[in-house]
Amino acid sequence: MARKKYIDNQELLLLFEHYLLEHCSNNPRLFKIPQFGNYLRSNGFPQVADTTIRRNKEFRQALNDRLELFEDDTYQTVITYKTLDVERFLMTNRTPKAIKSALMELNNYYKRVVDAAIEYKEEASKLKTRVSELKNEVAQLNEKNAEIKEQTALNKELLEENKKLRNLLKTSLYPDIANELLKEEGLLKSDQQLVTKKYLSENVITSDTKISFEKHTHTEKQTSKSKILEIKDLLDNKTKY
Repeated sequence: MARKKYIDNQELLLLFEHYLLEHCSNNPRLFKIPQFGNYLRSNGFPQVADTTIRRNKEFRQALNDRLELFEDDTYQTVITYKTLDVERFLMTNRTPKAIKSALMELNNYYKRVVDAAIEYKEEASKLKTRVSELKNEVAQLNEKNAEIKEQTALNKELLEENKKLRNLLKTSLYPDIANELLKEEGLLKSDQQLVTKKYLSENVITSDTKISFEKHTHTEKQTSKSKILEIKDLLDNKTKY
C-alpha cells in the first residue's frame, strides 16, 4: 500500500520557488532542506518530513536545475560588464515610474555583481588557505621521509655490525660459551644450557673483572692449572675426543 502524500509535487515546487525568493535571495546555495522543512510545517503542511522532501524526484531535479542555472548566471555576471547608455535610458524611461523600475533593475544587477565577486573572493581565500596547508603537509612528509631514510641506513649499519660480531663469536670462541653470552644479552633464545653460569662467571673476562698483575703464588698456579684441566675436560666431554 502506497504511503499517503502530505503535499503534492506542484505545491512543493511552488513553495520551493517562493521560499528561495523570500528567504534565500534567490541563491540556491543558501537553501537548506531542514529550514525549508520547518517552513513547510509552519505553513499548512505539519506532517511533511525532511526525508519526504529529499526523496521527491521532481524537487531534487528542480533544485539541481536552479543550482546549475545559478552557477552559469553567476559566471556570466562576473565576466560581463554592462555600461549605462544615459541618452537611451532616458528615451526608454520617460516617466518617473519607468525610471524607478529601470533603476531598481540596475540596482539588482549590480547587487548580483557584488555578491558574485564576494563569493569568488571567499572561494579564492579558501583555496589559498588549502594550498598553504598542503604545502605544510608536504614539508612534514619530506621531513618524515628523511628521518625514515636515516633510520633505515642506521638499521642497515647495525645489522652489518651484528653479523660481523656473530661471525667473530662463532670463529673466536667456543660455540657453547658464545651461545651463553648471546643468551645473557638477549640475542639468543634457547632453554638448553651446556655451560653453567658458575663456569661463565669464573672463566669469562668482563668489564667488571679485576685483573691482578702481581706474581702468582704456588697455590694460584695450582688453581690456574686446575682450571685449565677443567676446561680441557669440558672440551673433551663435549667433542668426544
